[in-house]
Amino acid sequence: MILLTMVASMSDAALPDPLTPPDCDLRGLEYMPLLGNHLFGSEFNARATDSEWRAALTLWWAAWGQVPAASLPDEDTALCRFADLGKDVKSWRKLRAGALHGWVKCADGRLYHPLLAKQALIAWEKRQQDRQARTTSAERKARERADRSRMFEDLAAVGVTPAWNIPTGDLRALVTEHVRDQSREKVTPVTPPVTRNVTAKTGRDGTVYSDTNVSGADAPPIDVVKAMFDEGVALLGQYGRNASSSRSIIGKWRNARGPDWVLRAIRAAKAEATGDPVEWIQGRLRRENSDEDERAAYRRLAVQEYLEADKAAGRA
Repeated sequence: MILLTMVASMSDAALPDPLTPPDCDLRGLEYMPLLGNHLFGSEFNARATDSEWRAALTLWWAAWGQVPAASLPDEDTALCRFADLGKDVKSWRKLRAGALHGWVKCADGRLYHPLLAKQALIAWEKRQQDRQARTTSAERKARERADRSRMFEDLAAVGVTPAWNIPTGDLRALVTEHVRDQSREKVTPVTPPVTRNVTAKTGRDGTVYSDTNVSGADAPPIDVVKAMFDEGVALLGQYGRNASSSRSIIGKWRNARGPDWVLRAIRAAKAEATGDPVEWIQGRLRRENSDEDERAAYRRLAVQEYLEADKAAGRA
């Protein structure tokens, strides 16, 4: 004979609290852990008739999409419909005891399945984490868009027009290089400026130039590679790295992204990094090399954790 369900006729005062919170909402989540080892090794699986077994699984899936999740109304007409029996309440009442095996009635008047409720709580926590992550990501991206807009305006004011899709870190480096330099140039000097010629003997970056005035369009072009190594070695040296080690690290960055990117990254690290600039630049390099969509990553993580929870429950 089929064992009676745990749905008991007890007073409301003696009923347990609901097994999932009132706002536990998993609607739209088309994944429900079945916990095969637990199910097929259970007393329910051994004793239920085919009709009871089918009705029970149908009710589990219906409860997964209820609010609160893992619960059902304790009303035969609704349960008959959720069990996919339509309006055949007479047939439902013959199956009710076996189909509701393991369910308990709680203080809110609804039926809850303890095992299903445990899985629902895991899924609910992951859904909340996913929503929080998406909210945080959206806020971060909104701040970044506002910052980029401001930086493009600042650069346009000094005649610099970077590509529209320039990485934000590189954009900040350009602002540091051009906008702040421009601000310093606007400060009235204490003594009159002295115009001097840069010759082959006096060129500041070691490149041979013909005699020409330093100001305006006649200024010699910057040697990016030399500036990259000079500024990089000096910056990394402040954190205990010798010149040989620093040049080796900078060379790897150069091979990965090119000297222009490395020079901007070094200047950005000098302006923004609060710790070791190597870790700061390598983190930036990893971020810019990653094209993975964040939302897809969160979904894959949630599914993986559900599968791990299933395996853990199966071993319990």
